[in-house]
Amino acid sequence: MFRNFYDALSGVPGITLLNRPQEIEPYCPDTGGAMRYPAGVLQVSEAAAVPRILAAANAHRVPLWPISGGRNFGYGTAQPVTAGSVVVDLSPLKRIEIDTEAAVARIEPGVTQHDLERAIRRAGARLLVPTTGVGPNGNILGNALDGGYGLTPITDHFDAVSAVSGHWGSGLAFHHSYQDLHCTDLAERWRVGTGPYWGGLLRQGNFGIVTQATVQLARVPEDCRILIFEWPSDERFEASQTALAGIAEEIPGIGGIIMMNDCRILATQSDAPLATSRRGEERAAYLAEQAAGRKISRWTALGTLYGSRHSVKGAVRDIRRRVRGCRIWSFSTREVRLLQGLFGLLPGSCFPSLRRHLGSLVNALGTVEGVPITAFLKIAYALDRNPRMLDVTANPARDGQGILWYAPLLPFTPQSVRRYREIMGETLARHGFDPLLAVTSRSPRVLSATIPLLFDPADPCEVARAKRCYRDLVESGLRQGWPPYRLGIDYMDLIGTAAGSALGELHQRLKTALDPNNIISPGRYVGAVA
Repeated sequence: MFRNFYDALSGVPGITLLNRPQEIEPYCPDTGGAMRYPAGVLQVSEAAAVPRILAAANAHRVPLWPISGGRNFGYGTAQPVTAGSVVVDLSPLKRIEIDTEAAVARIEPGVTQHDLERAIRRAGARLLVPTTGVGPNGNILGNALDGGYGLTPITDHFDAVSAVSGHWGSGLAFHHSYQDLHCTDLAERWRVGTGPYWGGLLRQGNFGIVTQATVQLARVPEDCRILIFEWPSDERFEASQTALAGIAEEIPGIGGIIMMNDCRILATQSDAPLATSRRGEERAAYLAEQAAGRKISRWTALGTLYGSRHSVKGAVRDIRRRVRGCRIWSFSTREVRLLQGLFGLLPGSCFPSLRRHLGSLVNALGTVEGVPITAFLKIAYALDRNPRMLDVTANPARDGQGILWYAPLLPFTPQSVRRYREIMGETLARHGFDPLLAVTSRSPRVLSATIPLLFDPADPCEVARAKRCYRDLVESGLRQGWPPYRLGIDYMDLIGTAAGSALGELHQRLKTALDPNNIISPGRYVGAVA
């Protein structure tokens, strides 16, 4: 099967075949301990080669796993759901065109945050890169299609994807309906078009391959502020949720707000306090002592605020008036840089309350200014007993780090946040994992919670423990009515649609129409049909 498939693609321009063990090996490491290795890799350097790949895959029934960069850390990295798939590596496709007037970037799948930042600078544009925690080498399009989000003004990155082009699994081409009407400019500004909107099938779908897309970018505002909230107790933090949901709905320019408990903050510290051999109650007591000694509040939140100078100033006053029971800091980017210079000159004992936030503020500068940074990758290295300075070469999978991300959606209410803290904390403790809890505002009604499971991927017992805990977390969350917004490749069965159900029948009909031989990412999300 594979030999005939490879022979059919021999000599096709824009395709490099990798099928020797040493060539495939870079695509194999996974932070989650998954073992679904690809049968081969097709590196694609010309988008025109994609229809040829699809034709050959359909003729020989070869499953494909398209990736834009393979840095989906915590969810499968570059590995496919179905073992024996051929990885279609689109990372060499890096064409970028910046339209400063429309505030959009026309990109191919391989474009990273760093690539986009450089293109924006070359164009002299004042536009924000939609940054994420994966850092400069994270791919823009891959993150958006998998449902990624951030703290910049367009929080949900799929919402920014407008005119898309590519091919369904059958080989049929797709593009925005306005392009057929010769209304290309509006296709980039109005993503849904007129009539049925099929673009949503590409979000966490397995129906086709995107080869080009237009991404709408937020313009650099007149003013932006970094907000830090501190709550001294769980009770005060939970009581603030109603007010936080209110400001998310009523205050223009408020970006995402990520709220982290003290243990989660410890996981980001440069000296890796989580890398202790202590276990059980002794470990919990040690981490509580570390948090207290570092003056880390029980819960700390980082938020962003964008807008005109007057609107931002008024919004800060309004937020302080409405959100009670916590301390709120507000900094402009200019003030953060001044503090950074000032604290470099003063003794470490000066301004301890403010100084403990300096690292977070400096890291947040990249977020609010749309500049990709590596600092948020630190959590993947939190158990590394040899703390390292991270740069653009950091790759947790290659560096032997173990992390799985559990990410349920919750109602934005005090009651849900309390149950999340209690139920998830109990589940994590039962499996021996630290309660690294966080919730991020996704809308005035929904929070996206995130819990990283950190472990040693070289230890089979540790991998098994992490996988058991992950399944327990997902199942416990579902019993509470909290669906995972994103899943790792080993866990698609947990949301599989029952065969014979109306939804299962719909998925099957869509798959039959758009990808009749089931060659595109079999088993991914909607493909997980029992």
